Parts: sequence; C-alpha cells; structure tokens
Amino acid sequence: MKKITLFSMVLIGAFMSCKKSNSGSTGYHMTASVDGASKNFNVTPPIAAESKSGTTVNALIITGVLNTSTGESMILMINSNDGSNIVPGTYADTSSHFNTQATYTVNLATQYLAGSLIAEEASGAGAPVKNHLKIVIASMDATSVKGTFSGDLYANGDVSTIPKPMTNGDFYAKFQ
Repeated sequence: MKKITLFSMVLIGAFMSCKKSNSGSTGYHMTASVDGASKNFNVTPPIAAESKSGTTVNALIITGVLNTSTGESMILMINSNDGSNIVPGTYADTSSHFNTQATYTVNLATQYLAGSLIAEEASGAGAPVKNHLKIVIASMDATSVKGTFSGDLYANGDVSTIPKPMTNGDFYAKFQ
C-alpha cells in the first residue's frame, strides 16, 4: 500500500506544479460526493494515463485535483492481474481479473482508500465492505476516457473506521 500512496503523492505533486487552466472549455471533469459533500476535482483538467503491453491496456490511472494548496485530489486506478485488456465495462473490487483502487486525498497527511486491497482486508477482519468500489468505463479511445465511480472510502485504509460513502462519481479525462 505504501507504493501506491507514494505513487499517488507523485501524481499530486505533478498536478500541483501545473498552472491553473479553464477546465470548463474542454468538458474534461471529475466530480463526486464524498460523505454527502459535492467535490469538483477540476483545478486542472483531469488526466488519464495507461500502461500497455502491445495493444493491451494493463493499467489505467485517472487523476483530478480539487485544491493545489492542500493536495485535495482523487485518483482512480485499475490494474490487470492476468493480462486482461482494460476496455469499456464495469470494474469492481470483487473481480479476480482486475484490481481497483480509489484514493481520496484530503491533505498530504489524510487519505481515504477504497478498492481491492481494502475489500480483502475488510473481509479478513470480519467487517466486509458494504458498498464496494465500482469503476465503470463508459467509453475509452486514444485521447480520452469517460465513466463513473462509487464505493466506501476508509480513512488511511483502516477497515476498522467508519467508511465515508463516495457516490455520484463522474469523470471525463484526457490521456497524457
């Protein structure tokens, strides 16, 4: 989990160094409600990155930033476990073919996590996740990816905490 957190922090740092731009003109966006509060991760247009083996997409990361001063941001990740291609469809933290993760960073010290690892830890602790992370890729082409997301977020990945519901997640991000 520390590797993922470190990678998340690197991505946030990259966003924080970007100049603020008008994300409204492109239509690119990332929004969600976290614990009932509406969040717009659109300080800069959200970006997506993919890792490929030939023409197969093995990993997909989508990132949006709400506040460059505090580092408040959202990162969604999908990774293939078995070489399966990431294509439009539904990816849940209950899949055996894919790992999913959502990282909601409030500030550089506080993160909320959801996804495959959290679901596995919660199940092992006898406290299964009620609302599993679900990322739906509605469309994906060479320039952008669009979809939705939802699930329960746990403070710093601690499955013994009361989860924050993440609902109405929506994204349209440009590949970098």
